[in-house]
Amino acid sequence: MSFANSFQAPAACFALAVLAAAPSCAAPAPAPSVLPSSADLVYRTTATMKLMGLPVTLHARTTTRWRLDGGRYEMHLHMDTADFDQISRGRLGPDGDLVPDRYEEKRPFHEPDAVDVDWAHGDVRFGGAPPAPAPEAGAQDRLSLQFELGQLRQHYPEQFVSGSVHTVKLIGTHDVDLWHFTVGQEDAIETGRGSMRAVRFSAHRTVGSVEETMDIWLGAELRWMPVRIRIVDRKGSVIDSVLQDADLP
Repeated sequence: MSFANSFQAPAACFALAVLAAAPSCAAPAPAPSVLPSSADLVYRTTATMKLMGLPVTLHARTTTRWRLDGGRYEMHLHMDTADFDQISRGRLGPDGDLVPDRYEEKRPFHEPDAVDVDWAHGDVRFGGAPPAPAPEAGAQDRLSLQFELGQLRQHYPEQFVSGSVHTVKLIGTHDVDLWHFTVGQEDAIETGRGSMRAVRFSAHRTVGSVEETMDIWLGAELRWMPVRIRIVDRKGSVIDSVLQDADLP
């Protein structure tokens, strides 16, 4: 099932409930966000990749900065040693969901890439390429996904039981991909803040002859924010980040 379809019914019920309690001329009020106004997360990252054809292992400090103000959000992930950055900007939707409208990514030895989504006009622009049709509502970029999964888990816990599968369209720097996330059992993750309970969201897909995987562990004791993130990209690079510290209001 897709994020958009999975939560269409609950969203409709919420809107009807608001309309029933308010004058007919009033617009439905947005759902309250379960995400904090600010969060600063610090991870210990181990990255294994190939540089100039040779295998290299890097150890880095990765920080994720989240800010929410006036219905607009901004996320910034920075990995120091690898000189890797991701930035996601957007707004909150009527159900408290994240609606990204700009995604930026900077990889080592590459120029920054940017994607702009114009939801009002239904198009997406990858860098300087001509506009293409925008993905359907519910699509996330590679950074906003990490927090969107958490807020959905808080809003609709009954739909995120172990074994359930959730489909999301993921906005990258050059295209929009379909990923299927399976909810796993609760694990104990050893972090810089001690052992933390976390639920694993796991997805993999095949691109040609190469498999990509993405595993995100969301912490029940961290307002369902990421406790661990492990990604294997289509080039075989492995990036594994484990939480070391967190500053939440």
